[in-house]
Amino acid sequence: MTAAIDLTQVSEADWARARDRLAVIRRLAKATERTREDVAQAASQIGCSVSSTYDLLARYLAAPQLTSLLPQQRGRKQGKSMLAPEVAAIINQVTEDMYLTRQKPRVSDLVAQVHIRCRAAGLAVPSRGAIERRLGARPASEVTAQRHGRKAARDRFAPAAGSLEAPWPLSLVQIDHTLVDVIVVDSQTREPIQRPWLTLAIDVCTRCVAGLHLSLEPPSATSVALCISQAALPKDAWLAERGIDGAWPVHGIPERLHLDNAKEFRSEALRRGCEQHGIAIDHRPVRTPHYGGHIERLIGTMMGKVHLLPGTTFSNVQAKGDLDPSRSAVMTLEEVERWLGHAIAGVYHREVHRGLGVPPLAAWEKGISGDDQVLGRGSPTTVSDPRRFLIDFLPIARRLVRRDGVSLHSIGYWSDVLSTWIGHAEPMIVRFDPRDLSRIYLLGPDGTYYDLTYRDLRRPPISLWEHRAALKRLREQGHAHVDEAAIFRAVEAMREIADQAAHTSKAARRQKERRRMVQQKQAVAAPAAPAPLETNDLPANGQQPHEQMFPFEEWN
Repeated sequence: MTAAIDLTQVSEADWARARDRLAVIRRLAKATERTREDVAQAASQIGCSVSSTYDLLARYLAAPQLTSLLPQQRGRKQGKSMLAPEVAAIINQVTEDMYLTRQKPRVSDLVAQVHIRCRAAGLAVPSRGAIERRLGARPASEVTAQRHGRKAARDRFAPAAGSLEAPWPLSLVQIDHTLVDVIVVDSQTREPIQRPWLTLAIDVCTRCVAGLHLSLEPPSATSVALCISQAALPKDAWLAERGIDGAWPVHGIPERLHLDNAKEFRSEALRRGCEQHGIAIDHRPVRTPHYGGHIERLIGTMMGKVHLLPGTTFSNVQAKGDLDPSRSAVMTLEEVERWLGHAIAGVYHREVHRGLGVPPLAAWEKGISGDDQVLGRGSPTTVSDPRRFLIDFLPIARRLVRRDGVSLHSIGYWSDVLSTWIGHAEPMIVRFDPRDLSRIYLLGPDGTYYDLTYRDLRRPPISLWEHRAALKRLREQGHAHVDEAAIFRAVEAMREIADQAAHTSKAARRQKERRRMVQQKQAVAAPAAPAPLETNDLPANGQQPHEQMFPFEEWN
């Protein structure tokens, strides 16, 4: 079995080369009849020999992923430099101080200055090639920005206006966040908590909602990962779990994501996960809000519908008037999520979209199956392993496997499989879900993610925000060194305080509701079949929630 590739050790140059190979090899793999001439033509396009191209094709057919096309490393391990640390530090310092300036000196000037500094320090002089390799490892966009200015970098590397064209379903998906204009309540006390955050994904071609994620937490790399996962997977189980009787056929791996420049959209986990599954990323040019028009209009449409709900804050003071949203709030986070599901599957997807002239659902079906005039794209690329797909987008850490297991966030984790890798020389990749730290995922040398649980199984599930709050509390109390037991004692103390203050403090109710969601996630190991809607869940006229809404105008 092929050893797993350490994604954090792959250079930018190798990733770029694999991306260049992907389009050519993918096209070659799809050809039903391949001749040697076809392979020779592909070899000339990617700059390889014919035999090497055959080898790349075989590797891609065995595992159709971008990592199959990475250059195979020989000799010393990738990332292990032969340069002395002192020499490497001089190269970096001279590059920053002299080369990356608006004076735009030549590479030969950089090499000469590095040689002067090294001789003065009594160090071995590096070759020009070693210096150029270190320079080439820097992002080209950043080098251009520092030597020629930000405008030059945008003109050269920013997406062109035509890149927003989406000729078929899932060719381009936009994602963004918004605070929902409604206050949710605690599920037990029914006291107001806060406005939740909504992450939405829209398929630009059909204007269908591709996916969503609703949370009390501010936008993060995890909320983006959960939205992408929900967008790529079939929605039948999601709808059934919430008792929604409607069709939401949008699923499949998108070809490109169009995102703004927020921190969560530039995370390493998101970038590596997208490239692993062949998803391209385009970032919106700075100060060009019109590039995100489709997702912005969708958010505006959904917020217009939300203004019908009790507890709405509306979008401005004039519309709000003297209404107190906290007093009228009655819906929990789960109920708002269920309502949004009805609004999307039952209303938005079925109303005529003014920009398309047809409902988004009809546009999706036409884009997939085609008609007498347009050839459909066919079935979308499905996710073969949903668990692995989500894990590929979760935050990354690297940890050594020791005799007592793996330590992450000062918490010990263990699984019997770790006994195989005790003493492994290099740190291993670990991914974690910030919503629930009771389980993490270690990438083994065989390319499989293994579940690790608390070493002490008596510990309760906690989230990363609880963990950080506990650390802050302990440090405020003067604890310089924090161990696992102290963290969980602090979490338990904070939970007791939150329970006692639940009726008097919004912040405490918010903490309690977040904790309940972590415990609920932990308890649902094998979800049962969803129960039908209760009679008392429906309004007096017997209509579904989405049937109570009024039509809203769609913008072009």
